[in-house]
Amino acid sequence: MKRTGKFVKTALLGISLVIGAFALGACGGGSEGSGSATSAGETVNFGTVDWPEAIAKTNVASTVVEALGHETDISQVSVPLVFQGLETGDLDVFVEAWFPTMQTNMDEIDQESVTSAATNLPEATFSVAVNREACDAGVTSHEDLDQYKDRFDSTIYGIEPGNDGNQVVIDMIANDTYGLGDWEILESSTNGMLSEVESRVDEGEWVAWTGWEPHWMNNKYDMCLLDDPEEAWGGKSHVETLLNANFVQDNPELNQFFSQMIVNKDIQADLIDRIDNSGKEPEEIALEWLNENTEMTEQWLEGVQAADGTDGPEALKSYLEEKSA
Repeated sequence: MKRTGKFVKTALLGISLVIGAFALGACGGGSEGSGSATSAGETVNFGTVDWPEAIAKTNVASTVVEALGHETDISQVSVPLVFQGLETGDLDVFVEAWFPTMQTNMDEIDQESVTSAATNLPEATFSVAVNREACDAGVTSHEDLDQYKDRFDSTIYGIEPGNDGNQVVIDMIANDTYGLGDWEILESSTNGMLSEVESRVDEGEWVAWTGWEPHWMNNKYDMCLLDDPEEAWGGKSHVETLLNANFVQDNPELNQFFSQMIVNKDIQADLIDRIDNSGKEPEEIALEWLNENTEMTEQWLEGVQAADGTDGPEALKSYLEEKSA
């Protein structure tokens, strides 16, 4: 698996997206006639973002793809660049597409260039969160925030710039939704945001931030995800696996794997916890999780063959045994 540091190729991918898709020979989702990535050794290009759930699930998926006989490469970029990469073919796979909040990103690209392989997490929640003291005092809905704006310093803490959840908050402020027109969002990163949450809670202060479930924050912090009666967040969330359309055409076996790679809230929460709190590298976490969850991976790989014709579950078993030796 080709990675640089924390598998960041932001600059290189950004340059390629600016100049266009003129050099996609190594990318399985390249232009028509570029060949199929089903041959052993071809590179499958994953896009991801700096969220623990995306990092974890991407590494699990890429490890399985390697076990099926392919090279993999992971590029960590912003949400808009992931969608642009899928559109151009610079990227083949994105396993952490949150909808409906990412629908605006989807609407900005050619709809025929990207396809959804599966809803890999059927139930999720993305919303503004507050600490328990604020919730118990009556802040249970977005409608309640502005009434207590002094307690929150009229501030909502967000994650990395370009994130779809941040954009929902930015739009609410711009449109004065829920009376939040004079509020602000402070963008940071997941770890930076949660560090601020922890600091303010320890100091006995109220705090509002972009929160989601599943995530270990729901266990570590006594918190509430706020009701959204105007559906500024678009309604109930789910997570999809998106593939470049040419990649789907060229890679029926991998497409079948991705269509069957489904997790539940407990699995996703466990992977997030391991990424954030185990102190281990994502690649090591992926190998450990796959070794511990063979029944699940057999379902993912049912009817799937590796590049050399080996049955998918057997190929993964052999790969994991080799890595564990």
